[in-house]
Amino acid sequence: MKVGIIGGGAIGLLYAFHLSKAFPVTLYVNRKEQLQLLEKYGVSMSDELGDREIFFQQWQTESQPNEDIIVVAVKQYALHSILPALETCTKKQTILFLQNGMAHLELLGKINNSSILLGVVEHGVKKNSDYSINWTGKGRTKIAGYHPPLDKNIIDFITNWEKFIGDGFPLEVCPDYQPMMTEKLLVNAVINPLTAIYHVKNGALLTNPYYKNTMKILYEEISFLIEQEKRSGMWEHICTICETTANNWSSMERDITEGRQTEIEAILGYIRKMANQKGKTVPVTEFIYQAVKGLQVPAN
Repeated sequence: MKVGIIGGGAIGLLYAFHLSKAFPVTLYVNRKEQLQLLEKYGVSMSDELGDREIFFQQWQTESQPNEDIIVVAVKQYALHSILPALETCTKKQTILFLQNGMAHLELLGKINNSSILLGVVEHGVKKNSDYSINWTGKGRTKIAGYHPPLDKNIIDFITNWEKFIGDGFPLEVCPDYQPMMTEKLLVNAVINPLTAIYHVKNGALLTNPYYKNTMKILYEEISFLIEQEKRSGMWEHICTICETTANNWSSMERDITEGRQTEIEAILGYIRKMANQKGKTVPVTEFIYQAVKGLQVPAN
């Protein structure tokens, strides 16, 4: 079973490194400069170095991945550029999406032939260079089928992952993608935009009482996405994530600092749309959404 990973960012490099322990992996990257560095140095990780059999290929507009499992590790806003290639994948292929937010669910109807998995990444990872990463927080990968039941191709993928990678890079299979992704959406919606606006690490949201109050106000406004009885537990979960990743910079904060586009549209933009559909007003969400949009580099 072969795995193709589209995207040479921090997440793409992390998954290429680990999945190559269990599968032949091809990593597709967008820039020729990165391709040349990867071909020279491979993928290196600061806390664990070793030889890995990873193949590298530059992503072209006409590229058509032919691996059994296609892991899509690009940012949410880059999906449109690769969607034409994903639409032509065959029934024998499975596509695993690893994006933050939930806006990409609207695109899945365009992929008719392939099986689809949705994933949630709980790892912290920092990209040091085009070929080097720092694994800053070890968590889990959660996956769920978009259209259950899971077919044989997916079951084989899960079995090999668990057998050859195991506890070192854990996998959790969830029965339903909706609660899995909603939980991650709420975590991202509270932590990422606020750390980007305040320009602080995750832990500062707890240690500064004013930042924590803002967190709580924002969370209470967007908690309509889950059932009433789960809201208290979800708030505790968000605070726990802040605590366990206290020394991490969020991906959105890094995007702002390094002059990149953010995933605010896929996160708070999606929540704004859900609120509108339910007839709810979300003024705090709206303010924070506009603030991040004002800070980020304009899209080309």
